[in-house]
Amino acid sequence: MNVGFIGLGNMGNPMAASLLRAGHSLRVHDLCADKAGNLLEAGASWASSPRETAAGADAVITSLPGPAAVEEVVLGDDGVFEGLARGTVYIDTSTGEPGLIRRIATEGAGRGIDVLDAPISGGVFGARDATLTVFVGGEEAVFDRYESLLRGVGSTVVRMGDIGSGVATKLVNNFMMFINFIGACEGMAIGARAGLDPKLLIDAIRPSMGQSRMMERCLSRFLDGKSLYSAIDLGVKDMQLGVDLGRKLEVPLEIGPMVEDILRRYQDAGNAQADLLDYIGDYLERSDVNPAGKT
Repeated sequence: MNVGFIGLGNMGNPMAASLLRAGHSLRVHDLCADKAGNLLEAGASWASSPRETAAGADAVITSLPGPAAVEEVVLGDDGVFEGLARGTVYIDTSTGEPGLIRRIATEGAGRGIDVLDAPISGGVFGARDATLTVFVGGEEAVFDRYESLLRGVGSTVVRMGDIGSGVATKLVNNFMMFINFIGACEGMAIGARAGLDPKLLIDAIRPSMGQSRMMERCLSRFLDGKSLYSAIDLGVKDMQLGVDLGRKLEVPLEIGPMVEDILRRYQDAGNAQADLLDYIGDYLERSDVNPAGKT
């Protein structure tokens, strides 16, 4: 399949590489051309704009920082919809807003272009290994036509319902994920202050009811001196979108806004581009705990 791919960041680049390995013909675009080097060496071609990326493509996939970027890249004067032909598909894997993707789908329908929202979960490691979970929203017939394409980046591909359902699922997933993250940080600090070995604590909780993937992955990688490759500003954006969706749906939120505020305060202290795991070190320092768990 001829695929256009826009957005070659920490997630987009390895996803595009997976599509190349799956045998698709790939044309790529990003605001920073340097990000495409490994893909061009592997056989992809370069496009100078979203419109050029879409010209001649059977499908265009985007992996972008947020709703504003998606709207500009897809609906802008030199956007994807100016280059895609009738009978093709646009697939957005970004974490966005259900209302925006529904508006894009309506615009696409008027042009004879199908649209799927297909945000992903699994982090950089899942993107590199093509083992992401893909939450898909859109018409069932369209999903059936392009499920095999999505399986080029994800080992679990689930249609959640009509357009916008994938985005809503991703927002719920990230909402819960960051709540788990803050809980894991606080639990680790309490355990260390109580004299517990942090790695032994993780091993003990892993088969227990307090376990979460965020606890296991984040705390373990932090203790091993590794990164998560996920910036604080993206976490703030995701929590804001999740909280906004909950409020629009008149859900009486309590914990979510608190977690958003915690991450936002860390972001505002000059840490917008810091790795998410840097927050753990900052929190433990404020708790008078060092990475070895000694007070």
